[in-house]
Amino acid sequence: MGQTFGAIRFYRYGKKHFTATGWESNAKAYSPAPSNPFTKESVYDSIVSDGGLKGKVFMVTGGNSGIGKEMCEFLAKKGGKVYMVCRNKERGERAQQEIKEAAGSESSVHLILGDCSLRGDVQRVIEELGKSEQKLDALVCNAGALLNKRSVTSEEKEVTYACHLLNGSFYLGRLAAPLLKQSEDKGRIVFVSSGGMYTTKFPKWNAATSQGNNAEGKYNGQLAYAYAKRGQVLLAKEWSKGNVEGVDLDGVTVVSTHPGWTTTPGVTSAYGSKQKWLEPMRTLWQGTEGICWLCATSKENLVSGEFYLDRSPQEIHLSDNFLFSTVNTEEEIAMLMSNLRKDIE
Repeated sequence: MGQTFGAIRFYRYGKKHFTATGWESNAKAYSPAPSNPFTKESVYDSIVSDGGLKGKVFMVTGGNSGIGKEMCEFLAKKGGKVYMVCRNKERGERAQQEIKEAAGSESSVHLILGDCSLRGDVQRVIEELGKSEQKLDALVCNAGALLNKRSVTSEEKEVTYACHLLNGSFYLGRLAAPLLKQSEDKGRIVFVSSGGMYTTKFPKWNAATSQGNNAEGKYNGQLAYAYAKRGQVLLAKEWSKGNVEGVDLDGVTVVSTHPGWTTTPGVTSAYGSKQKWLEPMRTLWQGTEGICWLCATSKENLVSGEFYLDRSPQEIHLSDNFLFSTVNTEEEIAMLMSNLRKDIE
């Protein structure tokens, strides 16, 4: 009964805030206001003018499609130096070329091949970046997938957990910390989470990592995804405290965010005809522009540790009562951080 209550509340909240009409309502509060809130160019120009990101270095994982590709195009158009991290060489090169064509001949868009679910690949990605750059202004942890069947990496980790949380966020962020701290404003990390995290607290470790009784027979891809996304939100909160678990993030801004109910290839693949329940869905740029803002806006506009939607911090819990709660105790959060550290050692 409690979870049913939570699901109903989440859906009602999402219909109000996560849809295209929700975006239009939230965008009315933007400052400075876009000259025309219904055009992509105007909304993007309200974030930063052309050339305004010159000299800035960005890394975006999952940059070959959907939100990741849209972000790379925005950052490149505005003058940033962009490193796309993609798993597939052919798709990555095709997306790189398309972004360059859209951003202009002077744009700086680079491709690094790597699977964010693999510890070894994540380590190599940062090593490659370090050979070319002395700093990193923003790391966007966006790579991921929503799977219907349990899949395990070559390193024996469940893919959703490994890609979204363990390696694609926790380990990648740890390794990027020294380069981020060389940024003029100490850099920022942006975890692209999901509104789906509102449906659950972070569970016991076997459930979160799809092990033991939570493996093959009882695997639920939607829950595995929601657990990892809740984990990203909790990780941002913990890392905003600075020096945590031996990682020096003092001065680095760490935030989590979500795009609302946005039309992307991943959503279409995962939901199919069920997408109708999320309508009116956001266009790709409506779902992406708030994440672009987190990368490009002045640091003084950000609150480290917060969970953002449409350029504003949001509550991270919709349910906290005797029927259903998504709140984790301090002890549970400490255990999450400890287990993540153990899993990369």
